[in-house]
Amino acid sequence: MTEAAKRILRERAQALAKPLEEAVAPTATMELLVISLAGERYGIETARIVEVVPLRDLTPVPCTPPFVLGVVNHRGRILPVLDLRRLFELAGQGATEGCRVVAVDAGGLTFGLFAEAVAGTLRVASHDIAPPPVTLARDRQALIEGVTRGMVAVLDLEALARDPRIVVNDEVGR
Repeated sequence: MTEAAKRILRERAQALAKPLEEAVAPTATMELLVISLAGERYGIETARIVEVVPLRDLTPVPCTPPFVLGVVNHRGRILPVLDLRRLFELAGQGATEGCRVVAVDAGGLTFGLFAEAVAGTLRVASHDIAPPPVTLARDRQALIEGVTRGMVAVLDLEALARDPRIVVNDEVGR
């Protein structure tokens, strides 16, 4: 074997003997709109949000569960507004100046979520979301995807849209 061939093989062997650099895998991220409810922060995936509007002209609907605040006219559509404080049995039952309705699409439904305040947006990596605490009530735990490092509870809108408590079935009892 010639000296040139030995040199080439030695260089190749040294290159192959080097530890591989860890490839930085792109992580999936999600953007959340952070809202406040009864002193707690909740995140709503922005991909699901239709619009955020001030809460006005709320019309109460008789014979609905207490967590249904009522309905509002949203661009010509009747939009039911849910109050997660009441669904999650949190303190704070009034609507004050500055409250918002976050119109969302989930599970084939469009509905509004009451928000005492909107804190802004937050981008988090999917691997930075921890499972919901086991100390939460089971019905509340089922509606929370997880919790960010900044203690923002990420809402599971698909689970909320499937929750039998929010679906009105007017054919029952006919």
